[in-house]
Amino acid sequence: MRALAAIILATAFAGVGAPVSAEPVHGRILLQDVYASESKDSLSASLGSESRNDVLGDARLTWAPRAGAWSFDLAYQAGFDAGDAPGLAADEDALGLFPAAPPLTWWDLDDTLADGRRLSAFHKIDRLSVSYTGPHLVVRAGRQALTWGAGFVFHPMDLFDPFSPEATDTEYKPGADMLYGQYLFDDGSDLQAVIVPRPERRGGPLTSQASSFALHYRRRVGSLQTAMLVARDHGDTVAGLAVAGSLGGASWNAEVIPTFVDGQETVSALANISNARKIAGRDVTYFAEYYRNGFGLPEKRYSLDALPVDLVDRLLRGQVFDTGRDYFAAGAQLQASPLLEISPTLIANLNDASFYALIQATYSLNENLTLVAGAQLPIGPVNTEFGGVALTAGANVYFEQPKKLYIQLRQYF
Repeated sequence: MRALAAIILATAFAGVGAPVSAEPVHGRILLQDVYASESKDSLSASLGSESRNDVLGDARLTWAPRAGAWSFDLAYQAGFDAGDAPGLAADEDALGLFPAAPPLTWWDLDDTLADGRRLSAFHKIDRLSVSYTGPHLVVRAGRQALTWGAGFVFHPMDLFDPFSPEATDTEYKPGADMLYGQYLFDDGSDLQAVIVPRPERRGGPLTSQASSFALHYRRRVGSLQTAMLVARDHGDTVAGLAVAGSLGGASWNAEVIPTFVDGQETVSALANISNARKIAGRDVTYFAEYYRNGFGLPEKRYSLDALPVDLVDRLLRGQVFDTGRDYFAAGAQLQASPLLEISPTLIANLNDASFYALIQATYSLNENLTLVAGAQLPIGPVNTEFGGVALTAGANVYFEQPKKLYIQLRQYF
């Protein structure tokens, strides 16, 4: 891997004339134990995995040397899952409830090291890009991460691998192969352009139908920060408008994202407000957020096989994670001590009155060692999103969100 990086560096920096910085390799090692359980009427229980325990490991190495205006970014990742989840995933795949997910990026830089019922393991290159940064122009080519929008829990304006609301590790966003450009104007505004080429199937040719092309413009208008998005994403036309400002001591953000699929308009939206203050002598930040999933279902009761195609497509692509239409989320970060931070979050499906409660505590053991523990609890009766969605109408087997307890140890170097 280091030899590959050296070849790319030599090509990219040839003729630059500036010395390459002797940047050391940094990284993170994560070890995690996860316990999950579901009801006896769940799909997992019918497959013999009503409760399960897994030990997971993940190692990430990053290297980012610079030479003048040029920079290089390389990240290698390897991980394993030892326990019950690999066998359950294989059994669920065998049922064919969902079609195979399409490729999320162009190059196949992932490799499977183990694929058993009690152990799965992989390694991959998650970043591999060369960048030029000038006074006004930034150009970056290769595997990289990009985030748009200002959601706390939901991210409808983020087209490229947004984090799931129940993600337990959000330090590194998955990379995608893209060509990225940004022009910085003298007035502080900027224009970003992105091309994300993809094949429709793994190993297939690149197609415009599977790829994404986007423009994102940010500009301050008076006291407001605005952003506009125009994109062609997986064959659909996507627009977006975001406005952010302040209200008293709080900050607010609103986003509207219309999507045109086969000429039909579907509108998603987001609005949130956040603030920070001292409570009982402790620093606390808190937020409230409303999310409208334009592709979601407004009904209180529905079955998994009745989900519309446009919603299923976005679930498979990891752009949408919820099946309902309207959601409210509230959360906080409490600095309980200089070393301990506690973050509770509650998500409510406003259409079927089911809930998802999350809490995570982060404790700094020393400068480079962190302990993280958390719990996730879906709340609701059967035939609701967080209580369990029936596989088919009238069925007594439900696709459920698991109750989950986890503990992580993160070592940085």
